[in-house]
Amino acid sequence: MRVILFIGSLLVLLSPAAHACDACGCANSGSYFGLMPQSNKTLVGVRYQQLHFKSHPDSRVLVTDEAFHVGELYTRFSPINRVQVMAFLPYRFSSQTTTSETKTQNGLGDASVLINYNLLKPTMDPERMSAFTHTLLVGGGLKLPTGRFKYEEGNTADVANPNFQLGTGSTDFMINAFYTLNYKSWGLAANLTRKFNTTNKDHYRFGNQLYGTIDLFKSFDLSTIKITPSVGVYAEKSALGKRDGIAINETGGTLVNGTMGITLFANRWTLGVTAQKPLAQNLSDGFVLAKPRGMIQLGWMF
Repeated sequence: MRVILFIGSLLVLLSPAAHACDACGCANSGSYFGLMPQSNKTLVGVRYQQLHFKSHPDSRVLVTDEAFHVGELYTRFSPINRVQVMAFLPYRFSSQTTTSETKTQNGLGDASVLINYNLLKPTMDPERMSAFTHTLLVGGGLKLPTGRFKYEEGNTADVANPNFQLGTGSTDFMINAFYTLNYKSWGLAANLTRKFNTTNKDHYRFGNQLYGTIDLFKSFDLSTIKITPSVGVYAEKSALGKRDGIAINETGGTLVNGTMGITLFANRWTLGVTAQKPLAQNLSDGFVLAKPRGMIQLGWMF
C-alpha cells in the first residue's frame, strides 16, 4: 500500500515498488446479510457497518489503520409469487491513518441488486408453517459502479490504492443461494455468494470472491416482543487482483470470522445487532490484519 512516510523515507515513497503495492483494508470485501426475518413480507431498512483493518502491522514505519464506516439503505420485496428482490445502496465514510497523517474519503458506494427464486415453497407465510419448515432461494444479481473509483498516483492528497476507493469502478456479477431451516423456535440460516468481477476503465480488476455465512438462532417470545439471539461463522475468499492483466501478490486472501448477534421484533419493526471477531485470516499475503467488526440494522416490515 502506498503510504506517506516520514521525510527521511521520501525516497521509498517515490520508488516504483511503493506504487505497485495494494495491501489495504478491503472495501471490496464480501457482504454480511445478517438475519433477514419473515421473508414473505416487504422489508425496508437502514443499517450501519464498521470495518477496521491494520496494514503492515509488523512495521513501525509503514503501519497504517484503515476504517470503513458504511451506512446503507436496503429493501426486500416479492414482485410475484416465489420471486424475491433485494437491493442495497451504501454510503461510505473511510479514513486511512499513517504514522504522519490521516486521509479521509466519503461518498456513495456501489449499489447492488439480487433476484432470487424460492425453490421449495410458493409462499413463505409463517401463518401456514408447521413445526418444521425450510426454504431455499437461489438466484443472482449485479453490483453497479455507482461509487467513485479514481485517484492519481502522483497526487499526495489521494490514497493511491484500489481497495480504499468508494467503489470498484466495475460492473460485477453475483450468483447466490439462501437456505433457512426452522424447527419450532430453533433455526439455521445459511447463504453463499460467488462474485465475478470485471475490469474497470483504469485497467484494474479485483479478484473474484466467494463468501458466505451460517447462523444458528433461537427465538424467545416476551409479551409483544420476540428476541432472537444467533451465533455463527462468516467466511470469505478472494483471488488476486490484477492491474493491466498482471496479478498483484499483495491482494486477495481468506478470512474466517465468528459472529454473534441478537435481533428484536416488535409488531412491524425489527432491530438487529451483530458483532464479528476474526478466527483465522491471511489477507494480502499477510500485509493486512482484519480487526473485529460490527453491524446494526433497523427495518420496517409490511
